[in-house]
Amino acid sequence: MIRILLFLLLFTQPSQLTAQPDSRFRPFDWTLYRGSGSITSITEGFTFAYIGTEMGGLKRFNIFSQNFDEPITIAQGLKDNNITATHFDMKTGLIWAASSNHIQYSFSREGDWYAQNLQNLGLSRNDLINRIGSSENFLWLQARSSYVKLDHSSGTLIGIYPVPDELNIEWSSGRYIGQSDLHELFMTYSVMAGWILNGDELIDDLGRRIDISTGLIGRNGNVYAGAEDGTFFQGTTTMETFYPLYPDISNTDVLAIFDDGEDFWIGSSDYISSKGISRLNPQTIESDIYQFDGTINMQPTSIYSIHVSDNELWAGGNEMMLVFDMKKNYWRTLDETRGIPSGAIWDIYGDSNYVWVGSSAGLSRIDKSIRREAPIGIEPLFNNIPVYDIEGIDNDIWIGSRSGLFVFNKINPQIRQAKDIGRKDFPEMMVRITAIKEYDGVIFVAGEMGIAKFRLDTQEWNLVYPSTLYHGNTVYSMAVNRKFLFLGTKDGLVRINKKTGFYRDYSYDFIGQVNDIKLDGNVVWLGTSRGLIKFKWKRDS
Repeated sequence: MIRILLFLLLFTQPSQLTAQPDSRFRPFDWTLYRGSGSITSITEGFTFAYIGTEMGGLKRFNIFSQNFDEPITIAQGLKDNNITATHFDMKTGLIWAASSNHIQYSFSREGDWYAQNLQNLGLSRNDLINRIGSSENFLWLQARSSYVKLDHSSGTLIGIYPVPDELNIEWSSGRYIGQSDLHELFMTYSVMAGWILNGDELIDDLGRRIDISTGLIGRNGNVYAGAEDGTFFQGTTTMETFYPLYPDISNTDVLAIFDDGEDFWIGSSDYISSKGISRLNPQTIESDIYQFDGTINMQPTSIYSIHVSDNELWAGGNEMMLVFDMKKNYWRTLDETRGIPSGAIWDIYGDSNYVWVGSSAGLSRIDKSIRREAPIGIEPLFNNIPVYDIEGIDNDIWIGSRSGLFVFNKINPQIRQAKDIGRKDFPEMMVRITAIKEYDGVIFVAGEMGIAKFRLDTQEWNLVYPSTLYHGNTVYSMAVNRKFLFLGTKDGLVRINKKTGFYRDYSYDFIGQVNDIKLDGNVVWLGTSRGLIKFKWKRDS
């Protein structure tokens, strides 16, 4: 009878495979980089220390090379990026991760995650797994007031206990509450890079007090700690010293990406969780951040757009712009008194003398030398009209707005509607122009009519793709290469073959709204409402 009950338990549990988006992709063909929030749990495996985070899934720190590898998030099949506990079982080689409603495990330790609902294990809806451990044959979950015993290979429920009925359980870290072994360690160790250990709390290099959230004494003299602000600390019992490390970016969402040829500059809507403007090396995934609350003259704001040129960064916020002089390492904030248009600064384009600014309330031109508005006379045409995109193409400034597409010539100062340039053979009106991109002498524009293109050599307009191709969604971002067109919408990414018209729709839940797109050879980078996504799109070509 017992065997029959165990058999029924095993095959009636809602344990299911939740792998990558589909079988075409390898586990890290899609990689989501996202701010950690508080670090909740740490476990040590064969190669990596796995770091459970409040908002960024599982971060992976390579024990041998001492650097961060691709994180494991909902893009690899996790149910949630909020990890309450994690554990690596040295007996089976399985990695386990708990979130608010599920316990999951993976044989590959990358994708192919199996999930079980916590309520089906006898826990209440309000129960959270705050620590995971394993013995010789079993896995243990510590909840609020009970311990759940599972088979360590299949996740089959064995029983629920007020206290474990085994003594030799190896636990991964949970919340730090002054445990004696960790407390002694924190009282005697030091921290590098200007940080200070002050008993059970940390003081960072700017003097801010930050709580220690978790800690783990690992194997081979390794020790780890996590902080409430997402900083990860690694040290050794030999040196008795911690080093602060930062996994990828702190941004929890991405509205703007600017590629300066070496680094990505990244801005977010949620400026509280995302903390500031990040700079990321896309090759090494090393990053640093200019934090709003730690940088003089850097006013906190959502960042909708970024432009970098001539050793200056211009970031568009809400009724303000942040300007960074890279040579002098100096920030300043410009507001409406300097001619910055009101509303959200949707886009910025800069040349050697001026910065063109498009906002939800109009258009402005700023003189870079004096940091003040330098009107040219066309601004009243866009009064209280949203300007979504501005592109400089040859000697022209192309302006995409709610009322249409306009072209301003810098040499012979005049503004014209784009539909009046050359020959236009389709009847649809070109309004609500949200994205403009030029590639190899062809300009692509996205608007209410769909996707149109303009050939500079023949001066001819064509409507190439109707908006029904991407379900009539607004195109928030666009990128073009020789063969493909990439569109970012509220439902994800659409890739169109320019020659055949064949398209692929990537509307996976982990993508969210695609606000910006950057192409880098075989990789497309997406700034989305979920974070920064790297997609190895060539595998699906």
